[in-house]
Amino acid sequence: MPDFDLEKESQKQEEPQQSLPLVIEILPGQAGIGLIDIFQPGSYEQKSLRELCDKVLNKRDWGIEDRETLESINRQLDGGILLSKGKTVDGGALEYADVEETEEGEQYFYVPVRAIKPQEGGT
Repeated sequence: MPDFDLEKESQKQEEPQQSLPLVIEILPGQAGIGLIDIFQPGSYEQKSLRELCDKVLNKRDWGIEDRETLESINRQLDGGILLSKGKTVDGGALEYADVEETEEGEQYFYVPVRAIKPQEGGT
């Protein structure tokens, strides 16, 4: 019986060469929903994930609910950091990307990023 995990992993390594849109979602803390922005092919390849996240966080045309999410992210970043796949977001965006597919079968790169503030505690 073939090992589908190995086959899937090899596809994952080959696919970042494709020219696909990049979807970045920045989530505050442990929230399930965050800010989502889409970058078209050619607009993200030479940028670090941190640069792209800064671009998302500096956008000013968010709706009301998104502005509340942005405020939550900024609260987390006050003394916190941005993480993706357990690492800081200093590398290229595609280092953190997974290929996802829409219901219509269109592929895109997806990068979830969490704004995490270290827990305060103790007595």
